[in-house]
Amino acid sequence: MEKSEKKVFLGISLLLGGLYTLISFIVATDAFRSIDLSSMQYLQVIFPRVVDVPFSYLSLFGSAEVMTILVGIIFIGILLWKRQFFSGIFLYVLIVVIELFGKLFIFHPPPPTLFNRYALGFHLPSSFIVQTNFSYPSGHMARVAFLSVIAFVLTRKFIRSKKHRLTINIIIFSFATLVFISRIYLGEHWLSDVLGGALLGGMLASISVVFW
Repeated sequence: MEKSEKKVFLGISLLLGGLYTLISFIVATDAFRSIDLSSMQYLQVIFPRVVDVPFSYLSLFGSAEVMTILVGIIFIGILLWKRQFFSGIFLYVLIVVIELFGKLFIFHPPPPTLFNRYALGFHLPSSFIVQTNFSYPSGHMARVAFLSVIAFVLTRKFIRSKKHRLTINIIIFSFATLVFISRIYLGEHWLSDVLGGALLGGMLASISVVFW
């Protein structure tokens, strides 16, 4: 990647980092309470209950287990195919560290169970690893945002056809958007949690591109 492109991603990472810090301070003051509640109620009204199951599977797909496997496949593939080591994998690990810090020290109680619409009878083990009294930020959204940014970069770098790039990018964006919506709809996270997770994952992914 050229230096000019790295500067762009550095600027993006600084912007997203600044926004994440700002949102974190706002969340800590409990200023999001009204917006969080109204957005969750709104999504649960406009979507029919038939989406409970597919949204629940989206929740599983965004879990630490699945996302880590996908990230590992991408980085190993780059190493074997292009003989390049992508050091960004170490920044991916930072998601858990920052997520845990937020969920321990930023006062932000999770949604009440009455909002929960998760429709599957099981959870993957990672759901029980980060168990705290608070819910900010969303680790699911952070991991999906991280992988989405990396996928955008790889698509731009290795796929020559503009038509194919556009198709893949639409799929990536649609998937990330659905995960964003589903986390709120299912009553798993507030809007502020998911927004913070998206900023966190995007920031770390952009930094990882800079060091590629």
